[in-house]
Amino acid sequence: MARALALDPDLMLYDEPFAGLDPISLAAGGRLIKQINRVLGITSVVITHDVAVVEDFADHACLIAGGRMVASGTPKDLYASEDPIVHQFMEGLPDGPVPFHYPAADLADDMIGKRSR
Repeated sequence: MARALALDPDLMLYDEPFAGLDPISLAAGGRLIKQINRVLGITSVVITHDVAVVEDFADHACLIAGGRMVASGTPKDLYASEDPIVHQFMEGLPDGPVPFHYPAADLADDMIGKRSR
């Protein structure tokens, strides 16, 4: 991050900056991004699946699904959305329009079918 900021950019891109962080480090990272934006007057684009922290640092959020943007707005707008895809993602629900399970044989059938006789 320091090397990128040394170049005095107008825009910072972060790809999953919170992956693998503990909750304390995650919160500190979100706060750092927000402070950098404010102090340096830059914009940051953050790609993340950590929906819970988006509300802490983002002014605007976009949700992409199926190769297209399905929603955008403030994090509060996304949480309030009645769109089933947006609701499922923001609430982290395993059941909904986005399938959690991929088509596969039933585990029992798969295991029985592979037994040698």
